[in-house]
Amino acid sequence: MERDCTKQHLLQHLLRLLFCLLIFVPDIFSKALANPTASNNSATAVIVFGDSTVDPGNNNYVKTVFRANFAPYGQDFANQVPTGRFSNGRLTTDFVASYIGIKESVPPYLDPTLSIDELLTGVSFASAGSGFDPLTPKVS
Repeated sequence: MERDCTKQHLLQHLLRLLFCLLIFVPDIFSKALANPTASNNSATAVIVFGDSTVDPGNNNYVKTVFRANFAPYGQDFANQVPTGRFSNGRLTTDFVASYIGIKESVPPYLDPTLSIDELLTGVSFASAGSGFDPLTPKVS
């Protein structure tokens, strides 16, 4: 019973956060669309945490069934190469990193060919199958 109350309490907080985002974010987007260049160049790195929606290929380097390193993934990416992104091209995080002028795409942290410069300007720790629901990784 106590665990259900905790989940319900968390859900209420998440819904409030979503409501606030829906109110304030459209104003931010309208300003960004009016001025397509980044207004704040003080960011020096992009660090990403998440699941398959922002995984740039970390799952290529771990033992898992969640992979996107085959066609048609990557068909709109540079050289039409599947990179492990669960997308036909760039991810949202790639667009954000490019928009703020840090890098064109955010590399996976587990890529063994990463340079120090890549690590300093940001990487993604995201991994497909690591969803919010604890059942997701248990099932896989």
